Amino acid sequence: MSNKKNNQVTLGIKIRSTITWIVLVGLIPLYNLAGVLLFFLSRKAKHRMLTSWGNVFTFLGKHWCNVDYEVIGIEHLIKEPAILASNHQSTWETMAFNVFLPQHVWILKRELIYLPFFGWALRMVSPIAINRSDRVASVQQILSQSKERVKDGFSIMVFPEGTRVAPGVDQPYKTGVARMALQLNIPIVPIAHNAGHIMPRRSFWIYPGKVTIRIGKPIYPSKDDNAESLTEKVKSAITKELKIMGEV
Repeated sequence: MSNKKNNQVTLGIKIRSTITWIVLVGLIPLYNLAGVLLFFLSRKAKHRMLTSWGNVFTFLGKHWCNVDYEVIGIEHLIKEPAILASNHQSTWETMAFNVFLPQHVWILKRELIYLPFFGWALRMVSPIAINRSDRVASVQQILSQSKERVKDGFSIMVFPEGTRVAPGVDQPYKTGVARMALQLNIPIVPIAHNAGHIMPRRSFWIYPGKVTIRIGKPIYPSKDDNAESLTEKVKSAITKELKIMGEV
């Protein structure tokens, strides 16, 4: 099946997508309950249990929505905590990445963790929740919470584009990922994918096809790097993988 879709919504796609989301949303209260009952677990153990929601998502994707995926370059993942820098096209990667990438946390706006049920579950996977209305404070929150998460053994997932971007669109990269790597003195693992063809941004529908994920070699900050030069290295590495997939 081709990845590049004309995004024609068939009745089958509507039915399979709707049932998938009903199942996933229906599981959220159960995950909340499990998180409360297993409060005594370590942060990493609780994170592993709660992010198994991603396994349910990919299982339903493969066996119900006809969405498969392939990971290339898995040998480039490292054991120590790192910044996982990926292009951002859809909701797919925010859930599926938990299945095959090292345990990681996300950076998200603080308001999300206050949402009933979903936000409560989100809070229990130890995200880096920031107040985006105060830019200066948010930078400090990211750095302080990142240090704590890295100390606990988590990697940090960052989308340098800052928002979901449609396939083939060139979006400037923000320098935050590089600043974090320089401050924390940890490597950046570049990741590229084409999930936007399967789950276009702002779309409820899940289209059949195959997602390709390519993981590049870790980028270790050097003493000569600054935020701008390191950001360019990250963008070049991700773009290289996208070109191999024929996405740019």
